Amino acid sequence: MVVLIISGETGCGKTTQLPQFILESEIELVRGAVCNIICTQPRRIAAISVSERVASERGEKLGESVGYKVRLEGARGRDTHLLFCTTGILLRRLLNDRNLNGVTHIIVDEIHERGINEDFLLVVLKDLLACRPELKLILMSASLDAQLFSSYFNSAATIKIPVCYIN
Repeated sequence: MVVLIISGETGCGKTTQLPQFILESEIELVRGAVCNIICTQPRRIAAISVSERVASERGEKLGESVGYKVRLEGARGRDTHLLFCTTGILLRRLLNDRNLNGVTHIIVDEIHERGINEDFLLVVLKDLLACRPELKLILMSASLDAQLFSSYFNSAATIKIPVCYIN
C-alpha cells in the first residue's frame, strides 16, 4: 500500500505540477500507456480550470492526455491519462467499479475541505487499498493535520513542500 500525504503552501505546485511529475515519471519508466491518474477537486470549477491550465502547460488541447469530468460535462479522450474530477464523480465511479480497475494513482486534493463526500471517500479508499495494494494514493492540502491523516492510513509518509519565494 502506497499512501503519501503532501502539505504545502498555496501556489507551491501541488495541484498543477505534482500530477504532471507523476505522469512524466510513468512515461519515462515506459508505463505511460497504462498510467491512469485521477485527481479530485472539491468543486467543479476547480476541476475544469485546473485541467485547462495543466493541458495548456503541457502544450496540448484539453481532452488529450489531460481531461476533466464533472456532473453533466467533461472533456477526455482515449489518450487521457490524467483526469481531474470532483469528489462526487469519483464516488459515482466507485459505485460502478469498486476496484477502480485500470486506475494507477488517485490524488485527493484540498483534503482539508472536509465534508461528507470527502470523509466517505477516505473510508472507501482505505478499504480499496486493502484489495489493491499497488494503487497509489496521494492526499494533498495547503492546511491539514498531516499526522491525523498519516495515522488513519497506517503511518503513511508525509511530505511538506517548503515555501518558495521568487524575487
